[in-house]
Amino acid sequence: MPFEAMDPVRKFSWHKDSHGFAGWYYSSTMRDHVGYESWLERDPLIPLDRDPDVVAIASQPF
Repeated sequence: MPFEAMDPVRKFSWHKDSHGFAGWYYSSTMRDHVGYESWLERDPLIPLDRDPDVVAIASQPF
Protein backbone atom coordinates (compact mmCIF):
# COMPACT_ATOMS: atom_id res chain seq x y z
CA MET A 1 0.00 0.00 0.00
CA PRO A 2 1.40 3.46 -0.84
CA PHE A 3 2.41 5.43 2.25
CA GLU A 4 0.31 8.41 1.19
CA ALA A 5 -2.81 6.20 1.32
CA MET A 6 -2.22 5.05 4.92
CA ASP A 7 -4.57 6.14 7.68
CA PRO A 8 -3.05 8.46 10.30
CA VAL A 9 -2.36 7.10 13.79
CA ARG A 10 -3.67 10.34 15.25
CA LYS A 11 -5.68 13.24 13.90
CA PHE A 12 -3.92 16.14 12.29
CA SER A 13 -4.97 19.18 14.27
CA TRP A 14 -3.92 22.49 15.66
CA HIS A 15 -5.33 24.97 18.12
CA LYS A 16 -5.96 28.65 17.65
CA ASP A 17 -3.85 29.63 20.66
CA SER A 18 -1.00 27.17 20.06
CA HIS A 19 2.60 28.29 19.55
CA GLY A 20 3.02 26.43 16.26
CA PHE A 21 2.28 27.58 12.76
CA ALA A 22 0.13 24.76 11.41
CA GLY A 23 -1.72 24.89 8.14
CA TRP A 24 -2.29 23.39 4.70
CA TYR A 25 0.08 23.47 1.73
CA TYR A 26 -1.35 22.83 -1.73
CA SER A 27 0.89 20.23 -3.35
CA SER A 28 1.04 20.04 -7.13
CA THR A 29 2.51 16.56 -6.76
CA MET A 30 -0.51 15.32 -4.82
CA ARG A 31 -3.06 17.66 -6.43
CA ASP A 32 -4.39 18.16 -2.92
CA HIS A 33 -3.55 19.88 0.34
CA VAL A 34 -0.89 18.46 2.64
CA GLY A 35 -1.10 19.39 6.31
CA TYR A 36 1.84 20.63 8.33
CA GLU A 37 2.10 21.32 12.05
CA SER A 38 5.00 23.79 11.94
CA TRP A 39 7.05 25.82 9.49
CA LEU A 40 9.84 23.31 10.12
CA GLU A 41 7.59 20.75 8.42
CA ARG A 42 6.26 23.17 5.79
CA ASP A 43 9.56 24.51 4.49
CA PRO A 44 10.82 21.18 3.03
CA LEU A 45 7.47 20.67 1.28
CA ILE A 46 8.19 23.41 -1.25
CA PRO A 47 11.40 21.96 -2.76
CA LEU A 48 10.02 18.41 -2.50
CA ASP A 49 6.91 19.47 -4.37
CA ARG A 50 9.06 20.91 -7.17
CA ASP A 51 11.34 17.87 -7.44
CA PRO A 52 10.32 15.73 -10.45
CA ASP A 53 11.67 12.59 -8.73
CA VAL A 54 9.17 12.94 -5.86
CA VAL A 55 6.01 10.98 -6.66
CA ALA A 56 4.05 11.41 -3.40
CA ILE A 57 3.96 13.56 -0.28
CA ALA A 58 2.08 12.65 2.90
CA SER A 59 1.22 14.65 5.94
CA GLN A 60 2.43 13.21 9.19
CA PRO A 61 1.44 11.60 11.52
CA PHE A 62 1.23 8.13 10.12
